[in-house]
Amino acid sequence: MTARRCAVIGGGIAGASVAASLARRGWQVQVLDAAAQPAAGASGLPVGLFAPHVSPDDAILSRLTRAGVQATLQQARALLVQGQDWNASGVLEHGVKGARRLPAHDTSSRPATPAERAAAGLAADAPALWHAQAGWLKPARLVRALLTQPGIEWRGHCAVAAVVRHGAGWQLQDGAGWQLQDGAGWQLQDGAGWLVQDAAGQCLAEAPLVVVAAGPHSAALLGARLPLQPLRGQIAWGRCGDARLPPFPVNGHGSLVAGIAHEGAAAWFVGSTFERASTDTQVRPDDHAANLARLQLLLPAAARELAPQFSGAAGSPAVRGWAGVRATLPDRLPAVGPVDEAAAPGLWASTGMGSRGLTLAVLCGELLAARASGEPAPLAPQLAAALAAQRYTR
Repeated sequence: MTARRCAVIGGGIAGASVAASLARRGWQVQVLDAAAQPAAGASGLPVGLFAPHVSPDDAILSRLTRAGVQATLQQARALLVQGQDWNASGVLEHGVKGARRLPAHDTSSRPATPAERAAAGLAADAPALWHAQAGWLKPARLVRALLTQPGIEWRGHCAVAAVVRHGAGWQLQDGAGWQLQDGAGWQLQDGAGWLVQDAAGQCLAEAPLVVVAAGPHSAALLGARLPLQPLRGQIAWGRCGDARLPPFPVNGHGSLVAGIAHEGAAAWFVGSTFERASTDTQVRPDDHAANLARLQLLLPAAARELAPQFSGAAGSPAVRGWAGVRATLPDRLPAVGPVDEAAAPGLWASTGMGSRGLTLAVLCGELLAARASGEPAPLAPQLAAALAAQRYTR
């Protein structure tokens, strides 16, 4: 039996998750990325959080993130070293805008205890939740581990400029090159559906199924079928030294993760900023100031501990930064699966995860691979439908 083939465009957490899920089902997958190494874009974030979203009415996003956390945990436990690459530490959510009510059946989250609030440097009556099924993870470590699955071929230095459907115009002749036919476009003799091309029109890959998982670059490759917008984010980080910081991650208005081994020392990470319609990845001093202001609301005691690093006070190590660009959609949900089955059969996507890539990418990879392989969806029909990429083209 001929192995099913797929080309995945994008070597970050979204593309690696799709590739791994397909490969586990026996697919042969090529992963193409413009960079030399995986996780060169937003997935190069030094450390990030996976945590559920909470809403009193248990909205779709809340249910999706709980399922996403479980999928992420499963892969982290199977592929990574706990304490080094990731940790299911739990996450405290400080409700800086007030307390949020938990739905009755949500057993993975609860009000934080006074001891947990105290450990974070918060008052005993501060509005806070404790998410037991949550933690921190180094995205690049997970990306590389996912891409080592049998059946996956990594191809760096492949800057994809277009995905073109065959049908009229060019035909591959016995591997000897391309022969012009009547009409316009490309055609493969073996019946494969799509050609992946660089800016010069050279064929980088061909496959019946192409999955675009290229973050902000996905919009151009999908012919504007998805209203993706770039979302720039910058974090600040530095060495913990003698700073007294929470022993677990805290989120709710930005986030703080501390005590993570990074570049040979225990480090803290604060962020992230959210800037729409920007693709600039240069670290900006103004964004350091914005992250400190956010931290002052989230964790005032921690902000006082770290303020000397942000200000560059004598004797304090200088704060450092990292910036990346994610992709988001108007409804804040990812787009997964076929983008337009009628006009573009075999052109699929897994993108638009915004700042929730660590929470949702693995789940999206499983959802896409199950559909491509003719398996039942790993989600309730309502949740799967909410992620359908075709919701923007119907």
